[in-house]
Formats: sequence, structure tokens, C-alpha cells
Amino acid sequence: MDITWLGHSAVRLKSSQLVLLTDPYDDTIGSAMPNVKADVVTVSHDHPHHAYVKAVEGEPRVLSGPGEYEVGSFYISGMGTSRHPKPPSREAASESDDEEGKELERQDWDRQINTVFTFRGEGLTICHLGAISQALSPRQSEELSQADVLIIPVGGHSTIDVAKAAQVVSAIGPRIVIPVHFRLDGFDEDLEPVERFLGEVGATDISPQSRLSVSLTNLPRDMTVVVLQKGS
Repeated sequence: MDITWLGHSAVRLKSSQLVLLTDPYDDTIGSAMPNVKADVVTVSHDHPHHAYVKAVEGEPRVLSGPGEYEVGSFYISGMGTSRHPKPPSREAASESDDEEGKELERQDWDRQINTVFTFRGEGLTICHLGAISQALSPRQSEELSQADVLIIPVGGHSTIDVAKAAQVVSAIGPRIVIPVHFRLDGFDEDLEPVERFLGEVGATDISPQSRLSVSLTNLPRDMTVVVLQKGS
């Protein structure tokens, strides 16, 4: 399996049979998605920075929201997590000059979820945490504990902060960790640099690489952090 980071939370997984792409983004983020074709696209969160399927060439099958899916030789599962720990209260809405608008905002907040996608194929289990914004529950961590490769946002802002990202890694215990959604030249979002996360998990002397080729036979014995350069 070849894994390439395309910027932000977009990752391409290329197997011998399929090309899977996560979280395509639009150019309002400050940089356009590289031209890429895929057979399957997963969308973790209904926001243009994670759901711009138009950026993907071909006619991919689009998966969004929790569920169980089978595509070719891949078994894909989506687990929903809340995007926000607490929605705006009705009391706060009633104090607003625009009560109707605040109530609509509260309802929209209630509907927002993040979908964590797990891909199983070629003997590997790869988990993409999407736009996760809260720490996982013990049950959710246990459900994801079979992940060989964990792709996790580490830049904060609209997702978990560095400390919580480190806690999630510890709770799941993957063999390989790939940080994404961190500060990158040309992108407008105010994110933390990846070095903050590396320091938090004690990963030193990490040299970014253009892509990762991983198989069941070359998985590291101990947890390894792999930082990818933005590819095309």
C-alpha cells in the first residue's frame, strides 16, 4: 500500500486494485488540491476543507457518514464522533437579538458529526480520524485498537489539540502514526506546526518523506511516526 499526503487532511491510499482518497479540499483553504483520480472518496465532515469531491477526477464512489461498506477487496467502516462537546444552549439563543438565527445555528451544531474511517485490505488496517475534535471514548478507542496505521490531525484549530492527539495515539496504540492537518506554507488555516506533536510524543530525528510504502511484512515492531511531505 502506498500512502501519499496531499495536504490538509487529504491522503491517497493506493493499493494494487484501488485508489482511495480521504477528505478532498477546495481552494478557499489557500491552496488547490493536486490533480488526482480515485476510485473511492471518503468525507469525514461536511465542510469544503474536507468534502470537496469535485476536486477528484473520475467517477469515484463517495462514502460519507457512519456505516459499513465493501468496495472491491476493501472493507471500509465509518464511525461517527461528535464535532462539538456542547451545542449552544436554548437559553443563550433566547437572549439573542436574533433568536431564530441562533436556534438554527444550535440545530446545525447538533447535526454536525465527524466520521472516522477504517480501511481494511491487503492485510492492513488503516484508520483516518478525519476532523476529529474530541478525545475518543474508551469504547471507541478499543474499537480502533486494531489499526496498524493511524492518520491523525495534529494542528488544532478545528480539531483536537496536540495534547489530545498524543492521548489518542496512546489509547489506540498503532504501529505507524501519520500526522496531518498541521501548519503548511500556502495554507490559510491557523494550525500548529507538526514539530509540536512530535515533541509531545517524543519522536525525534524525523525526516519527512514523499510517500510511505507499507505492507503486512514491513510493519515496524514499535510505534513509529512518519511525517509525509505534501505530494501531488
